[in-house]
Amino acid sequence: MANKKLNKHLYQDSKSEIWYFQKKVRGLDKPYKFSLETTSVLEARRKRDEYLLDIAVNGKITNRNIPIENQEENKVFGEIAVEWSKIKYPKISKSTMEEYKKDMNAHVLPKFGNRPIKCSGKRKINILTPFRDVMKFSLKHKLIDSNPMDDVDSIKKEISEKHPLNLDEIKTFLKAVPIYYKPLFMFLFFTGVRFGEASALKWKRVDFKNGRVQICKTLVRGEYKEPKTKSSVRFVKLSPMAIKALQLQKEHTFGKSEFVFLNRFGRNIHQHSVNGHVFKPTLIKAGLASGSSCKDTRSSYITNSLDNNERMGFVQKQVGHTTTKIIVEHYYNHIPAPDDGNGLEKAFTKTMDNLAPETTE
Repeated sequence: MANKKLNKHLYQDSKSEIWYFQKKVRGLDKPYKFSLETTSVLEARRKRDEYLLDIAVNGKITNRNIPIENQEENKVFGEIAVEWSKIKYPKISKSTMEEYKKDMNAHVLPKFGNRPIKCSGKRKINILTPFRDVMKFSLKHKLIDSNPMDDVDSIKKEISEKHPLNLDEIKTFLKAVPIYYKPLFMFLFFTGVRFGEASALKWKRVDFKNGRVQICKTLVRGEYKEPKTKSSVRFVKLSPMAIKALQLQKEHTFGKSEFVFLNRFGRNIHQHSVNGHVFKPTLIKAGLASGSSCKDTRSSYITNSLDNNERMGFVQKQVGHTTTKIIVEHYYNHIPAPDDGNGLEKAFTKTMDNLAPETTE
């Protein structure tokens, strides 16, 4: 009986031993039902609890691309396989189809049956890259005669959509955010540092005298490590708002921990958790765009800085990009302003005003 309560909304496939999540949500025609991609019951419970919290806060699952059975455009592999078999069946022998079914049921569907038929470009790359390397390794060590991945085209990485907040929206957000987390978001919105960099920031790297912080580590999924690129190791100039954020944060962690930002329980902060428990609920409370995530504090800083005439080279150094090209292609989603479209006309009119009037004889 105890296990049933602990594993509520979970069930395990008897053959593959993979755990699945299922729950009917009020307002949706069909229930959520999908693989958790793990055979560990503890990991399954952890994932289940995150999804249940997401549903409780947002009324649906929002923190990953999951197949919902009532969404026709996002069918899972198993559903497509059934449709394929109906079309294929009349064209091949019964014995061949039986062999197909046997192998699909034994080897393919347990792993891929509940996977969405569509996924993001980044996920496709994350799947194909190690798979391609395994095939190269196998060919190099003569475990296979040819590399089946040679005929598979590379996938162009998609540019993820950004949802920057303008300065008025940031002000609204900061009024609505829980007071404990206000310094964190003031710091993120007005420095543009990555969430993992803020998570890894230690008080010894804060230089109030010179108005800057040194970014030299990042904390991602519990791993405290060096940033990926040399340009990410940098000094970030602190605006008055960022300095105020750190002064407010002193009350929470200064003298109590080497880390600047911690959660209410004195542990390191993690983007996924803060995004689901703090950032998105605050957006809803403040009546702001629900499509945003913690990552958009960074795009908000970049966009607002450029819209308020900060030099692009300065912004590039602040956020730790190698070139300004990355900012233009990935982050600079211009926030509309009331005066958009009038700049050229004003400049032209000013030029005309400076011209000497024509004289007639």
